[in-house]
Amino acid sequence: MTMQQPNLEPSAFWAYSVSRYTQGNMAPLAILLQDNHQVNVNVLLLVGWCLQNNVIINLPQLKAVIEASASMESRLQIHRAKRKAAHPDNGTDKATYDALKAEELELERQQQRDIVAAFNKQSVARLDHAQPFTGTVFNASVAALINAYGLRDNAEARRLVSLVIKELS
Repeated sequence: MTMQQPNLEPSAFWAYSVSRYTQGNMAPLAILLQDNHQVNVNVLLLVGWCLQNNVIINLPQLKAVIEASASMESRLQIHRAKRKAAHPDNGTDKATYDALKAEELELERQQQRDIVAAFNKQSVARLDHAQPFTGTVFNASVAALINAYGLRDNAEARRLVSLVIKELS
């Protein structure tokens, strides 16, 4: 295992996030963690990126990343509530809803830039011998996520995290 400063590019992380979020059951699982357990989906995706790239982010490092995302998270929560209230099922025209959704995606992208900037400041561990992620190897990044969001005693949240990890494999 070696320690190194990561050099994750925001555009690469965005591309990774879009590709992973749209596969299988990832989106509904992530939304359940977000809505029911206050897990930031972009942070969840960063942990997924760590798993796929043999990087270990520890609890203090992950907390620094979460802190960096906090101001944008407040804006996102307000905007997300506004978008949900403006759903076409509630009588809002589709163009207005689509515009709100596009604005939300831009806020998500801004939050990801904050997350990547904070992540790149960390000296993270990288496994020396790259091994393909199989979903069966325990990576301490998962423990950091569970502890950062206080999910250790929440069986439902831990089950959702496990399902997300399976989606990534």
